[in-house]
Amino acid sequence: MGILYRKVCRKPNLRKAARSVLANALISTSESTRDEAKQFQLRLEQNISDLRKQLVAGTFEFPPARGVAARKPGKTARRPIVIAPIASRVVQRAILDVLTGLPFVQSIQKKAWNHGGVEDGGVAKAIAQTYEGTIQYHYYVRTDIKDFFTQVPKEDLLAIVTKHTDDPEFDALLTRAVKVELANLSELREHQDIFPLASRGVAQGSCLSPLLCNLLLHDIDEQLNTGGTMSVRYIDDLIIFAPNRSRALKGLKQLKHELKQFGLDAYDPPTKASPAASAKAAAGETKKGFSFLGCDVSPEAISPGKRARGSLLAKVDALCNKALTSQRHLKAGTSEPMTLASDPTLLSTLWRVSNTVRAWGAAFSFCTDHRIFRQLDNDVAVKLAEFRRLWRSKTSSLNSAERQRLMGMHLLDDTRFDPSFADMVTSRAGTRTK
Repeated sequence: MGILYRKVCRKPNLRKAARSVLANALISTSESTRDEAKQFQLRLEQNISDLRKQLVAGTFEFPPARGVAARKPGKTARRPIVIAPIASRVVQRAILDVLTGLPFVQSIQKKAWNHGGVEDGGVAKAIAQTYEGTIQYHYYVRTDIKDFFTQVPKEDLLAIVTKHTDDPEFDALLTRAVKVELANLSELREHQDIFPLASRGVAQGSCLSPLLCNLLLHDIDEQLNTGGTMSVRYIDDLIIFAPNRSRALKGLKQLKHELKQFGLDAYDPPTKASPAASAKAAAGETKKGFSFLGCDVSPEAISPGKRARGSLLAKVDALCNKALTSQRHLKAGTSEPMTLASDPTLLSTLWRVSNTVRAWGAAFSFCTDHRIFRQLDNDVAVKLAEFRRLWRSKTSSLNSAERQRLMGMHLLDDTRFDPSFADMVTSRAGTRTK
């Protein structure tokens, strides 16, 4: 057993990996994922011991995952999300922790060119560096690597790692960890082809995918940050800064040339000759501002982009509509209890809207144009006022108690009384001796 494989098998490493996986799974929007995480957590130490025994014995297998063809907001195309069982995710995370400890990986992670899928990264840091490019350079080209996760070559990804490991068992485990096998392939029907089931592509949803893809693109990052140009990358979103238009487009040409060796490509920005090019790319003078990673960036301000603002308001609409179209009010007078977590009551809807707004604000807390935030507050307030008006109309035929229940308030009359005391009192009533 090699040194790296032995590290994966250690209980402290598996325990650390499990806690990291559970921290995300327990707050997942998927009820099935939350339930699976709760069950895994109930037997945490036993599950860790079982995983270790299987890994040491060489009998651990990654069971088939579940594929979800997620809708992209405002688009007809689907995003292939791969949801692996909790046990698989724990082992994948343990592998990731071992990989990030390798010297060659650490040296790459320290570079400030990519901010996605790295421990000390994030959108805020990417935008901060992007703003520096806006100030220092006159021209930019923004692009996106086409179908990056689904078309990246697995063999090249693995070769980058295995030439540094000298551990056949670890290499074999890593190879199995990035392989995608789906349990619900027949259910996906016409969307089967978008999943990375062959020699190309890695799973969106796996913690290993961002790191492996970053390692693949590292040399390209270095080239784009020499010779008078600067680039900022966040996974497959990339922007190149240069002193002038010619140098910026030369940088894009260089990027496309380097990607070609991996069978990949990047989008071209619209030009006079090709005005219908992809909206995923753009070019222009930095002083006029541009959009990147959901933000509008200019020398004067950093603000949430139009699409991001529209996405927030669309989520508020969806939450309100779900409550208004629910038929739960028809059962308000029954013994079936209301629950804050699952029923679309008035309070739970407002709670979900509040959490959505809070999370959105936190994601863009680095932005400087606060007027947009205040305007969005007004927009949300208008939507909630209309929601409450429609809610009153919907519940007007209910009595006071039913309206309270549908609001999300617990009634004392709904208390689950202990029947044994009622039986005791009934059986003894009138039998008191003097």
